[in-house]
Amino acid sequence: MPVTTLYFAQLDPGWHDWVQVVNVGNAPAKVTCVGRNIEAKTIWSAEHTLPSYHTWTPAVDAPKESVSLEVRSDGQPIVGERHCHSGSQVLDFPGASVFGKTVGRRLFFAELVAGAVDWFRFLNVGQADAHVSFVVRQVTTARIVIQRSQVIKPFAWWDVGDKVMGGAVQGTVEVVSTQPIVGERHLHYKGGQIAVGQLGQVLEA
Repeated sequence: MPVTTLYFAQLDPGWHDWVQVVNVGNAPAKVTCVGRNIEAKTIWSAEHTLPSYHTWTPAVDAPKESVSLEVRSDGQPIVGERHCHSGSQVLDFPGASVFGKTVGRRLFFAELVAGAVDWFRFLNVGQADAHVSFVVRQVTTARIVIQRSQVIKPFAWWDVGDKVMGGAVQGTVEVVSTQPIVGERHLHYKGGQIAVGQLGQVLEA
C-alpha cells in the first residue's frame, strides 16, 4: 500500500531541523506540508509539485515555535526523513505512517535507561480525542512504577519529560490510545552530549 501521508511529531526552534521528501511514484505529485502548534492550529504550510523521484527540502525552520508536521501527497507515494541537530546531538527520524508501522493505538519502547534524560511526544493523528495511557514498568520485576493519562485533541500532542520520568527507572514504556498516535522519544546522556531518537514500535494499529 503506497504511503501518501507522513507525520513528524516534532519540529522545534531549539533544534536545527531538516526534512527531505521524495516522490517515489511514477507521476508528478503535489505535496503539501502543514505545521500545527500544540493547540492543533495550522501556523505554517508550504506546497510543491514534485516530479517522479525528485526531492524537496521544505523550509521547516520557518515556524518559530514547536510544531508537528504533516506531509501529504495528492496520490503518489512519498518517503520522508528528518534530521535535527543541537550541538553534538543529532537525531534522525523517518516520516511516521500506518504502513511503516510507526502509527498505531498501542506503542512500545523496549528500554528506559536509568541515569539518562528521557523525553517523549505523542501526537494524535486521529479524527477524535485520544485517551492515552502511559505506563512504565521496572525491567527486573515488570511492576508498574509510573502511570499517567491524558486526553489529546486531534492533531494536538502530549509531551512527557524528565519531571515525570525522574531518570531513575530501568524499564519499559507502553502507551495505549483510543486513536492512532505517533510516539517520538529522545534519550539524552553523557551530560547532554549525545542523543538517541526513536519512534514507538507499534503493537496494535
